This record gives sequence, structure tokens and C-alpha cells, in this order.
Amino acid sequence: MRGQSGLMRILLVALLALAACDSPSPMLGRAEPTRLTVDGHDITVWRAGDRVEAIRHGFVRRDRMADLRGTLMQAMRQATGCDLRKDSVEGDIGVLRARLDCDD
Repeated sequence: MRGQSGLMRILLVALLALAACDSPSPMLGRAEPTRLTVDGHDITVWRAGDRVEAIRHGFVRRDRMADLRGTLMQAMRQATGCDLRKDSVEGDIGVLRARLDCDD
């Protein structure tokens, strides 16, 4: 019996970790996701006000990594219909954050 409870804990932790993989950072609060595919990459874009965050999913071959920053920026523009504020983009090829420049 004791072995089963340990296994259940491991499964629970694994499920929570997987759920966190596609969640926005706390500063985006309850932002709604937009899921899209850009240049063959599955990306989720989260928007809250003028803040936006893109999360890339899946494996990327080394020879395609150099273009990922631009791909994530393109996904942000497509999902929001806005440009990105100059010098506001930060992050890496897994998660990228920026501020939006919309003509609302």
C-alpha cells in the first residue's frame, strides 16, 4: 500500500509540472491563450493589456535555433495584431516576453 501512495505523489507532481509548461508568468494574471503554429513551431501567446508572452513547445533542432527569437516575435504580432515596443523584448528561445505597441 505504501508504494502506491508514493507512486500517486510522483504522478501528481508530474501532472502539475506538465500543466505549468503552458502557463503565463504571474504578471500576466488570467490572460487568455492564443495557440498557433509559425514556421512549423507550436507556440502559445498570452496577452494581458500591453504585455505579451510567447511560449514555444516541442523539440527544436540545433540548426533551427538561430531563427526562433524572430519566430516567437512574429507569433506575438500575429496573435495580437500589434507591433512590439522597441527594446522591450526579453527572454530566450523557450519563453519570450515583450510590451505591445498598438494603435488602439
